[in-house]
Formats: sequence, structure tokens, C-alpha cells
Amino acid sequence: MGSLATSELIFFIATLVISASVVGVLGGQTLHLTQSIGQSSKTLSTTIESSFSIINDPNNIPNSNGYVFYIKNTGSSSFDFTNNTISTILNGTMLSGSEISYSTPGGNGLLLPGQVGEITVKMTLAPGDYTIMVTLSTGNSHSMVFQIN
Repeated sequence: MGSLATSELIFFIATLVISASVVGVLGGQTLHLTQSIGQSSKTLSTTIESSFSIINDPNNIPNSNGYVFYIKNTGSSSFDFTNNTISTILNGTMLSGSEISYSTPGGNGLLLPGQVGEITVKMTLAPGDYTIMVTLSTGNSHSMVFQIN
């Protein structure tokens, strides 16, 4: 009789240890999942708040000391609009240095909601079709296929 009680006690203690381990693992995973969802929502919120559009007519790109592309901030927050925070790719080639310039209405490098900034590509382009891709530091990007006549 005594050995039966001892073996039942050992099984009971083992069950408690296993149950506590499972609860600990599930609790840790739940915390990790909650933190991941929170971070994802912050990232998505930043992406939505910093939305923009390329508003040029693809068949009529202005050329005044370079090809001018108009970028409208359609989001609800401002974003930096400078050579250090914007990546511009023309037909797969990253533009930098003297090939490109960025300007904002205030001249302070900040594009406020509703404002239109200008990207000026200072290159000679032969007639044909091109693709420009503009990417913000938040990861938002838009591209436009345009034609030079």
C-alpha cells in the first residue's frame, strides 16, 4: 500500500512539473507574438502615414535643366525629402550626386502632407521608355513608366 501511494505521488509531482513547463513555454510564446503584432502595426502605421505619389504625366515629362518629377505627399505625416533619405532608381541605376537633386516648397528638405516636391534628374536621356522608382526611408516605394520623345 505504501509503495502505491509513493508511485502516485511521484506521478503527481511529474505531472505538475510538466504542466508548469508547458504553461511557461506557452506564456513566453504569447508574449513574443503580442510584441511582434505590436511592432508590425507600428511599421504599417508608419508606412501608411508616409504615403506619396508620383504625379507626372508619363507622356510629358518637363525638361528644364533636367527632367522634373513631381512627388506629392499623400500621407498624414511629413517626411524628409533629401538625397540622404530618398532613393531614386532610373532603369535599374541608382541616381546620386550631381545626377539628381531634390527640392521642397519650404526649401528645408521636409515634405509636409499635401505638398509637392520635385526630383530633378540631370541626365541626357535618349528617346524611349524609362522606369523611375522612388523609395522613402520608410520603405514605401512607387514607380512610373514614362516616355521621352
